Amino acid sequence: MIQMVKKSEQYNANIFNGNFVVNKPVANVNKTSVQPYSNLFYWSHGYTLQNIEFGLHPHEGFEIMTFILEGNISHYDTATKVWTPLYTGDFQIIQSNSGIQHQERIEKGSRAFQIWFDPNFYQAIQKKPTYSDYRSQDFLPKLEHGLNTITYIGEGSIAKSITPGLSIKKLLLETKTKTSITLKENSSYTFYILSGEGKIGHLLVEKDDAIRINDSSVLEIDFQGELFCIQTPAKPDYKPIWLA
Repeated sequence: MIQMVKKSEQYNANIFNGNFVVNKPVANVNKTSVQPYSNLFYWSHGYTLQNIEFGLHPHEGFEIMTFILEGNISHYDTATKVWTPLYTGDFQIIQSNSGIQHQERIEKGSRAFQIWFDPNFYQAIQKKPTYSDYRSQDFLPKLEHGLNTITYIGEGSIAKSITPGLSIKKLLLETKTKTSITLKENSSYTFYILSGEGKIGHLLVEKDDAIRINDSSVLEIDFQGELFCIQTPAKPDYKPIWLA
């Protein structure tokens, strides 16, 4: 099954007096097209029109990843007790576990994903929180099945996730490419169009669209641009927190 979630069908909001604009292909809100699934709870794409700051606030249980797509973000948390800058291409992982507080300063013109996973919430809250930064130079494209691919989470990556069955990749198709991508039928996938246009499956896609895929072993694409892909188990071995 393949499902289109166009930007207009995502959860869209403006905060900080309209200076922080977000679209969310996954959110725990009363909107069928963006409901959490598998162990993926929340996925926000945000960009800033002015400098903004999220004050100190708590998290627990979830594994939270932030990918800096453009610009600069500085982060403070109660585990490291220092301000840490993150730049274009960097990303961070917060394993909030038993509880952590953090705050963020986001520069004007910055753009980022923040994505929350449930690594098995009730087990995670028994563990100490951790926080890790990763730099863009450690995640260079490599050919994978004939496509330039950056692997953030998964085999071959230095980044360690505690969410079972998780893989996160970015596909870089610099020219119009028509090919087949092998998928695992026991996995769920979401492809987010970072840039470009073309066809994914039978669907015409453009920037900021998201495509959800289940129960498929192959995906046909005819596309030029960048695709951000999250692979999760179709059915985790535990009940996610939003279903408990």
